[in-house]
Amino acid sequence: MPYPAEVLHNAAFLPYLCPCTPPAPPTLTISRHIVDQSSDHFSNEQLINGLRNVDPSALEAIFHKVRPTFLREINALGGSDATGKVFFRAAVLDAARMASGENFSPEEPLDVLLKQLGTAHFMDWLVEKGQAQPESAPPESTPGFPDSESLRATRKKIDSWKNAELIDDPAYPLWEKIRIVERKLAGEGEPKPKSNFARNLLIFFLLLTAIYVVYRFFNRSQSPAEIYQYNFTPPESLMADRKSRYGPELGNDSVSTDPGECTRRLREADEYYKAKNFELAETTLFDILDDSLALCSSDALFYIGVIALEQEKPTLALECFSKIEDLEHFGEDIYWYQALAMVQLADINPLLKDKARRAVERAHSNAVDSLRRTQTERMLKHLSD
Repeated sequence: MPYPAEVLHNAAFLPYLCPCTPPAPPTLTISRHIVDQSSDHFSNEQLINGLRNVDPSALEAIFHKVRPTFLREINALGGSDATGKVFFRAAVLDAARMASGENFSPEEPLDVLLKQLGTAHFMDWLVEKGQAQPESAPPESTPGFPDSESLRATRKKIDSWKNAELIDDPAYPLWEKIRIVERKLAGEGEPKPKSNFARNLLIFFLLLTAIYVVYRFFNRSQSPAEIYQYNFTPPESLMADRKSRYGPELGNDSVSTDPGECTRRLREADEYYKAKNFELAETTLFDILDDSLALCSSDALFYIGVIALEQEKPTLALECFSKIEDLEHFGEDIYWYQALAMVQLADINPLLKDKARRAVERAHSNAVDSLRRTQTERMLKHLSD
């Protein structure tokens, strides 16, 4: 399946290189600091052997040394950095397979081979999508170079791994190490705070808030309506909330699925949501479900449920939350919002108070965040009064 460049925002890693001291011997147990300083001092043979042995330090050196220049070549061919990063991963997988072959020469320049493979993947992907070829032709490939069918098989295999399929494949450990290396490199680009003022101010504000919460909950009983109003805090922005859930994986780096339409629809719904036009936001999200955009169906269901709570439609909210399949990103919040929906129903029908209490107990047992556990404990106290 095709690999759209728009999907690959999670691959926005910052290449860096600081050759200083020689690397540790290729027993390949090297700290991040040493790899940073010596990535340019790995010999071609060490890099090839490291690729064969799935060695993390060699993989980091490969990404430091080769990927930046490869991305510039892809840019020259009209591709984006995100596109180049995806096809560089595919190139590393193919290069490892070729390096394990009997006819592979250890003198073959690995950086040249990786650029050839990555460029071949990019050109073949354009053909697969029916897009125009760049005017600049890719470099000539080496003997034993994979044909179009082999290149597409590699990309299809990556799709399967992203869906937790074919994990018994011999190349899967290399794929996992590639993802670990990329996440490691991504974390190094995060800026450090310049001062602790904002953090201390936040701590002070949270302390005052905690004192106020203690006073409110321990000095008076609350009705289900008050419990709901006090604990229901909807996100200010759907897209900002979505980004916080997926982190660097936002967008899914699989090139077999095109989430561009998902992102467009969700952004449109977010604009209506931020403008408090909940009906149009809800309609836009339902369109995602009607068009069977499976990649973002859990997102759509979750935010329809949140909007339903905003509109005091707890039954619709419960129906949406019960259909969400992506428990990895929404699990804890599903139980939380289901509990709030049941509290809202208990305000309408007092006979449902026991069910609301059981829903809050379920949210409490599934809560990881300490603040949310405290909230559910206080909700249970008021529901028991």
